[in-house]
Amino acid sequence: MLLFIAMLLFTGCSGIKRQKAKQGVLDLTHWDFSKNGISNLNGEWEFYWNQLLETDSIPDNGSPSFANLPGVWNDFGQNGENLPGQGFATFRLKIKNNLNNEKLGLRIPYHFTAYRLWIDDELVAENGVVSDSKLNSTPQTLPKYIYFTSTGNDIYMILQVSNYHFDKGGAPAPYKFGLERQIKALQSRQVALDLFLAGILFIMAFHHLGLYYLMKKEVYTLYFSIVCFLVMFRTIGLGETFLIELFPDFNFEAYTRLIFIGYFIGPPLFILFIQKLFPLDAKVVLGKIYMLIGVLFAGSLLFPASVSTKVLMPYALVLVTSYIYLLYVVIKACVRKREGSSIALIGISVIVVTVFNDILYDNNVINTGYYSPYGLVIFIFSQSFLLSLKFSNAFKAIKKLSSNIKKINIANSRFVPSEFLSFLGKDSVVDVKLGDHVTKEMTVFFADVRSFTTISESLSPEDNFHFINSLLQRFGPIVRKNNGFIDKFIGDSIMALFPNSPSDAILTAAQVLKELEEYNKSHTKKGLIPIRLGIGINSGTLMLGTIGEHQRMDGTVISDSVNIASRLEGLSKLFDANIIVSEKVLLEVKENMEIDYRFLGNVPVKGKSKSVAIYEVFSFDTKDLKALKLLIKEPFEKAIQLYEDQLFSEANVLFKATLEIFNEDKAAQYYLDLIKSGHMTTKS
Repeated sequence: MLLFIAMLLFTGCSGIKRQKAKQGVLDLTHWDFSKNGISNLNGEWEFYWNQLLETDSIPDNGSPSFANLPGVWNDFGQNGENLPGQGFATFRLKIKNNLNNEKLGLRIPYHFTAYRLWIDDELVAENGVVSDSKLNSTPQTLPKYIYFTSTGNDIYMILQVSNYHFDKGGAPAPYKFGLERQIKALQSRQVALDLFLAGILFIMAFHHLGLYYLMKKEVYTLYFSIVCFLVMFRTIGLGETFLIELFPDFNFEAYTRLIFIGYFIGPPLFILFIQKLFPLDAKVVLGKIYMLIGVLFAGSLLFPASVSTKVLMPYALVLVTSYIYLLYVVIKACVRKREGSSIALIGISVIVVTVFNDILYDNNVINTGYYSPYGLVIFIFSQSFLLSLKFSNAFKAIKKLSSNIKKINIANSRFVPSEFLSFLGKDSVVDVKLGDHVTKEMTVFFADVRSFTTISESLSPEDNFHFINSLLQRFGPIVRKNNGFIDKFIGDSIMALFPNSPSDAILTAAQVLKELEEYNKSHTKKGLIPIRLGIGINSGTLMLGTIGEHQRMDGTVISDSVNIASRLEGLSKLFDANIIVSEKVLLEVKENMEIDYRFLGNVPVKGKSKSVAIYEVFSFDTKDLKALKLLIKEPFEKAIQLYEDQLFSEANVLFKATLEIFNEDKAAQYYLDLIKSGHMTTKS
């Protein structure tokens, strides 16, 4: 920022003295256009109030008045009184030069509000219709570029101006005079710059309008979008006035309203924009007050331009205070190290400095040039970058939040299986509602550690948890690998569901037992007793859903099939079997895979009036144990059949015979004990 200001000051102190007209004569005989560039036709022009004169009607030996251009005649005094804004006048300037037969160019600025220009008795340009009455006058403000060849050492310019539509009349901007190539280069630069600015503003306006459409809560993007639109309309309406170039018959009153609405409403909107960016450093009520003042002043646009333009100067005082307030807010934000505050300060400072430079340049205080268009570009880019920074940081925050949510979802999936959500038709646990449920055909798998209570008594609480987790974490991957998922852990037990086939549950049981065998190798080396599992498997229709209350819910499975699977797991201890399955599971599995099994009879199940046929799958027992069970399978199952037929004496003989072969068969011993005690059970 300091470097930028220093550049302006250095340029202003370049040592080139700008020429000014005195008493209607501008002496450019010693002005080197190639070295010093374009000259402004500033200074004292001859001034003829309420007269529309041409070359042959201007007296050669009269005593004309003199008025400074650029300027407005409201500031000129005649007979001790200031002139009114509405009226007509003629200006004349004599330019002394050494440009004989040189190709020259002239940029004619806008006038309030119609003009005609002669150069050496030739009408070279006119804008609107100049008249001595409002009825015959037509307003228009459009800069023009003309090119001509000098025919002598003196150039005479006669300018007629009439105004009935603004509160001020005259030529408020400087004429630019120079060599043809210089003026053409100026024209190209001005056109390119205006189009560049308009394009940037148009893109920025729609971009931030789109942001507001997508994120209604970020209202500051709407403020910035409207500001960009307003400045864009001022850009195409002022400067090279492309709006009038494209639509020469554009209504003058509508044109002035389009230009000045941004002057009145733009700054208050920008104050609201800054306040939204730095709410802790602003006085919200001041933004509302400035907005109210802007709307009240904008209300003057309902009247003709000759009335509404009278409030431009009073409103300039409001603008000064608004810029001071903006600087106060942004500097305060910088002191407090708010995000993006330094960028905002640079943008606002640049536009303030460049506007101030142009004011000094227009008043011939410094010799720099017009920098406000460049300041505007820097300002727009700085504010856009500020918004981009804000959205970038917001995106980073969202990305971080998304990452955290992803972690939370992964963590939730450890408590609520994703398969459970999938069956409920939910994408996330967030979507689950109390009472959501679905009915599904599945296989239920229960596994429980035998004699866990005895084992846990010899362990500390910490060792107990370590023991359970070290065991269960071996089983989880096996369940998932075989297309199942663990519905819940119940202490030292697991309940898993297999939605595809009972064969998946049998394979899981086989692999779990194999994994347990490996686990016991390291477990027994520590002097601990081997771990045994009991597994119960059943298939049937299940109802998966949520139970509880709105503040505390849990996913669960409700079904008679679940109860039976749990009962089968409990019976595995009674019969000293690793795996017990229901008849339904067996019938489906034995068609798809070769397994060794034996019928254990029909057992009563709590909650059911009929007994359930159960089978022991011993394919995955140790080699010796498997051989013994194969050897006794036929007599054992025959004994079961005799027992079911209530031929207890014959059954008793066969059970004893199986025990003679395999004396540790708890299943045979179980039935012998029932017969001996007289508490026989039969299928119903």
